[in-house]
Amino acid sequence: MRPRRLRLASFLAVAAAGALCAACGATTDPAARADLERHLAQLPMSEETFPPSETFLPMAFVVGQWTEHRLTDDKGRASLVTYKLVGQESGGYWLEIVTETYQGREATKLLVAMPSGRDPAGMEIRALRIKKGRGAPVDVDPGTLLEARARYRASLDLLAMSIESQEKDDVRVPAGHFIGCFSVQTPGPWGPWQTPSVVCSHPSVPLSGVVRAAPVSKTGLMELVGFGATGAESEL
Repeated sequence: MRPRRLRLASFLAVAAAGALCAACGATTDPAARADLERHLAQLPMSEETFPPSETFLPMAFVVGQWTEHRLTDDKGRASLVTYKLVGQESGGYWLEIVTETYQGREATKLLVAMPSGRDPAGMEIRALRIKKGRGAPVDVDPGTLLEARARYRASLDLLAMSIESQEKDDVRVPAGHFIGCFSVQTPGPWGPWQTPSVVCSHPSVPLSGVVRAAPVSKTGLMELVGFGATGAESEL
């Protein structure tokens, strides 16, 4: 079945309404919550140790790379976000983001061009497809893709996060023990919280390199639970 098209403004209105309901707990899906909690409970704790690097040389983007992060919000609620590079086309990369929350599962596939390299301010979203739960995929109208930049800023921030700093930390997360992570406080809004954040990155991790992150001004945590240099496959 060919994916139908939807103007981004309509999608954002639906998403905003869903977010408001989620805040009051009305849209929690018991089945989705059970699936997520089962997935979280099955996450392994890796004993692998990743050695330090004197310089942060980010891993080149290669189709097949993936990362999975567990996010915990200020109320202690967890979610899982998986980033995957699933294709390359017309000078850009197909980035797929799968988000699992108490409200359900959403997969988003973006064709991202990077004329300015890893600078998120210069990234362009040239195509966008969205799939909510078991519904049919939806292609966003090309005429409204500029509006997608604001909604997916956090995703592009994470894709672009490769920062070298003088400060280093040893960080243990479910994905392993990372020695000498480069630790830096972002100067402005970043990532899922859109606030200044402390981010620990390691060159052994593909895509963003992010091992752990936390907002400066509120409670929250992002931890790497799995990653790979190959094997990512598209759900869309």
